Amino acid sequence: MARVFLSFLGTNDYLPCTYYYDMKEMLNVRFVQEASLSIWCRNWTSEDRVLIFTTSEAETKNWYDDGHIGRDGEPLRRKGLKKCIEELNLNARTEQIKIPSGQSESEIWEIFDVVLKQIRQEDEVIFDITHALRSIPMLAIVVLNYAKVTHKVKLQGIYYGAFEVLGSISEALKIPIENRRVPIFNLTPFDRLMEWAVAVDRFLVSGDARLVSKIALDTLKPDLKESKGKDEVANSLKSVANSLNVFSRNLSTCRGSKLENAISRLKQDLNDCKNHPQLQALNPLLNLVKEEMSVFKNDFVSDGIKAAKWCFEHNLIQQGYTILQEFLISHFIICINKDYMDKNLREIASQAAKIHLMQYPSHTWHGAAQKNPELTNEFIAFFKTQDKLLFKLFDKLSQLRNDLNHAGFRHNPLSAEPFETELEKLILNVEKLISKE
Repeated sequence: MARVFLSFLGTNDYLPCTYYYDMKEMLNVRFVQEASLSIWCRNWTSEDRVLIFTTSEAETKNWYDDGHIGRDGEPLRRKGLKKCIEELNLNARTEQIKIPSGQSESEIWEIFDVVLKQIRQEDEVIFDITHALRSIPMLAIVVLNYAKVTHKVKLQGIYYGAFEVLGSISEALKIPIENRRVPIFNLTPFDRLMEWAVAVDRFLVSGDARLVSKIALDTLKPDLKESKGKDEVANSLKSVANSLNVFSRNLSTCRGSKLENAISRLKQDLNDCKNHPQLQALNPLLNLVKEEMSVFKNDFVSDGIKAAKWCFEHNLIQQGYTILQEFLISHFIICINKDYMDKNLREIASQAAKIHLMQYPSHTWHGAAQKNPELTNEFIAFFKTQDKLLFKLFDKLSQLRNDLNHAGFRHNPLSAEPFETELEKLILNVEKLISKE
């Protein structure tokens, strides 16, 4: 894993100025790359690389010395970027990479290929976009995000030297060199925002919060380290990411008994984030998650059915069947004021539902129902007050769940197609019947 600095060289006759970032500055330089390399690449090694991409015009005018021509037709005495970088005496290797000017679609694709070929597996990338022309900055961002997937690169920073704060060239010329101070802007948060958008979208579509958790860990770690864990905003986002991950894992592993706390915690963490003005850009994404979570109303059984619906909507079909049936069993036990966490009671409730539906006589009972006839009859007495459709649904739910849980290894297993549509119907009908009570 090595570090790489990427930058595109422009063609203008750049004015000398002082570039600064935070408390660091570099005096009287023409090229922002001199400042960027001095600030971020001083401690790099020979394993690291500095890549400067140039068009033919940029190479002539700014890579080599004296590339600009004055009004008298004579070369203007200017050091090119090549020599300026050499004088920094960096340990990192510097390479000039030629690219086309990007004046056609084919040339833009060629630039894409050239840049991508220079990026190696697991590189850590710093990108200075200051002097890139036309579509090149956007293209480079696309390349980097593409390389995050194909090359597993990590983006360490995107920076831009905002020379325009000095006004037009003619206005900047009137400012004494010692007063030409140009800030370097850190644009990395915009890339992080894009990553958050992708991660939140994946969670909303698939229900999988692992990417959110990973991004939070990667992007917030420096802030938490620098603040020694006291950065309030970073802590709030980390809490949201952790809560999303816990909620997601509890659904994917059918941890029904833990859902209530997971949902409550996630809602609280999302609410805490809205109080931070620094999260203004991220809040619309978090609001999408809040909207998804708003269906949960802090009602144990109802929220369990909603959790099964969430599973259905996020293609967690097997989990949906399991959660729906187990919360229905919990509902039966709660209705007779017993402990729904009691394993024996859950088995009795499940058997009693089948006994009630099929009208099995007591001498045919077996297992937990046979050993606990009083409890079984207590359930049956309650079931007689309920709509019989509920127990038909429960029986169908059991059959489909068993087929899924045994991976179809039985005579005449169902094909895959009906499970999704049947789950949707079961959820809808169970929800209607439970809400009537």
